[in-house]
Amino acid sequence: MKKLFLIAVLVAFAGVAQAQQVVVKTPDALSGSAQLDAAKAPKVTFEQKLLMLTEQARNNRVRSTTNTLRKTQTNDLYEIGLMANTYAMIGDTRNQIACDPNTGNVAVIFRGNDRSSQGDGNTLYIRYSNDNGATWTPQGDNIANSASPRYPSIFLPNANGSSGAHTAVLWPQVTTFGDGTDGFGEVYSMKADIGNGNPSYGQFATPPNWSIPWQIKQDQATGDLYSIALALEPSNGTSTGEYFVMKSTDGGANWNPVNFDNPVWYADLTPSGYFTTNVRFDISPNGTMICAYNLIIESEPGSALLLEANHEIAYRISTDMGSTWSDPERIKPSALPNLPRPFDAKCEMSWDLDVILDKDDMPHFITVLSADLYPFWPTNEAPTDSTISLVHVDSTFTSEICMVPEGGWKVYPIGPVRRVRTDRLSFTATSSTDAAAVFRNEPNWARNWDGSKIYAKWISPIFTWFPVVDQTLPADTICQIYVNGRNVDSRSLDAWTYKWNYTDPDDPNTFVLDSIMRVTDLEDVMAKYTKIAYYANEQGEDGHLHIIFTEWGIGERLDDDPVFTDQVVWYVNDVMLKVLDAVDVEQLDATPGAFALAQNYPNPFNPSTEISFTLPKASQVSLRIFNLLGQEVATLVDEYRNAGTHRVTFDASKLSSGMYIYRLESGANSVAKKMMLSK
Repeated sequence: MKKLFLIAVLVAFAGVAQAQQVVVKTPDALSGSAQLDAAKAPKVTFEQKLLMLTEQARNNRVRSTTNTLRKTQTNDLYEIGLMANTYAMIGDTRNQIACDPNTGNVAVIFRGNDRSSQGDGNTLYIRYSNDNGATWTPQGDNIANSASPRYPSIFLPNANGSSGAHTAVLWPQVTTFGDGTDGFGEVYSMKADIGNGNPSYGQFATPPNWSIPWQIKQDQATGDLYSIALALEPSNGTSTGEYFVMKSTDGGANWNPVNFDNPVWYADLTPSGYFTTNVRFDISPNGTMICAYNLIIESEPGSALLLEANHEIAYRISTDMGSTWSDPERIKPSALPNLPRPFDAKCEMSWDLDVILDKDDMPHFITVLSADLYPFWPTNEAPTDSTISLVHVDSTFTSEICMVPEGGWKVYPIGPVRRVRTDRLSFTATSSTDAAAVFRNEPNWARNWDGSKIYAKWISPIFTWFPVVDQTLPADTICQIYVNGRNVDSRSLDAWTYKWNYTDPDDPNTFVLDSIMRVTDLEDVMAKYTKIAYYANEQGEDGHLHIIFTEWGIGERLDDDPVFTDQVVWYVNDVMLKVLDAVDVEQLDATPGAFALAQNYPNPFNPSTEISFTLPKASQVSLRIFNLLGQEVATLVDEYRNAGTHRVTFDASKLSSGMYIYRLESGANSVAKKMMLSK
């Protein structure tokens, strides 16, 4: 029995080598060619790998015959439609789901699933909801007017938030270049009413030819639409090394470059010794535009580590909607001052990146940062006495890097990432040379209409790993979807709705919190190529997030079947997230003084009161409110503050009358006082 268990441990551990030991080969690794460092991985035969890929594993994964996938406990799933394969939604730069937060309209676009000569694989379908995803229209007719549509993006423009949304779609298709080769080279567009009525079509003018366009974004003041596209040489389809901003002034029917003289990104922006990944862009509610990208440092020529302290984020700003761009600014997260725990010990950055601009034109970057303080090791996590720790929490977190009004950058951990990559062999693997598919954490932003609230989405396994039992696939490759959100005016580390204990990976409450933050509870599929609509609806105090994903490992046919496939686009129902009110801390005096906590004023109070405190030196400080049972009811401050006297307002309008305790802590210093809420 122990021998069988140890084999299971070795097979499972084959896929969980630490990310720091992973060597990624040039930007091609984004398409799945990244390989484990063979010298550091346990020796596992291909026959052992195939233990996970038996007919029994295939037969156990049959698509649900109902509209919802039964194996979920947090949010129901709705089957939007079947598409050609899971790769039909690959690429974080594109988005197949859109929401108009002012009307409750939601739309999902997908490509047909049957690629046979008589099938619908050369079609694009849209389904709509006018009640925030509660109900959906039937699958409509093919909306494409080109022969081979691929990789679509959809948006529901609504100028000024008042006129009602319509539909805008972009998609590329394969074309033939001057030398007779084929590849993406043409981009088509459609504008239509909600429901696809009154469509009008356009095509990006050529030359140059164009690759797959980026997600559509909107200038909220004018309603003009923007995207980014890579220019291609008409002769052979090779990249010119330039991305240009494309603009539509008629709601998405027709598009043209903003300025051929000023590309949003070009190859010379990459310093020697780096390569660029994950070019992103966004537009603030005020019309400021940003382009951001990762600068991945090479560990040796042609190779880079997936996690590295010297990776950087770079960005450019345009204040004239893409006509001109500022010089690049660079951020190295590991070099930022006053990093919070656990990143004050070590800070490595992944390749993941997204960016969003808030109501004040402040940029917010989302990536994965790791301190690697508690690395996984099988002899500790799964000793041979058959005890096993499934919920390993390393010091690796989806994280926000944002500019604060007073200047400089701050890092805010958002939520846990148990593995920064997931490798999974295809069901149809027949050889040990078949490359595993590589999935990363897919962190993306959404925001509300006015840019005062931001929402994060990412994926991660629930468990660090799971042993292979009864010849089934390892459950640690089943990635779940997570969300969190905050008010952009709140500068506390506890600003996020769900607050993880970043300093103690063994906190027993972490698994409970994980289940609250997680919006899926999948058992036999993997949330793969997840997308979140750029806008979130606001319903009362809740933000309504709209998320789709494609599955891996379920279906009547295999997901990499070359002709007939059966891959489902799932919509996650009722993802609601309450964003906490902002808490501002005002610095009254920069003069250091003795560590002190003043009596709140007024006291008694109804419903708000002000609390002042003094710090002798700059330090991490927390100010928390407790009821008389010792239960924490509010966190007013939990961040690095300068020396001097500070003041914060406590709003207790949602609490009942009674006595409360407020406690100030900084290092070894701690002081508490009482206050009375009288309603």
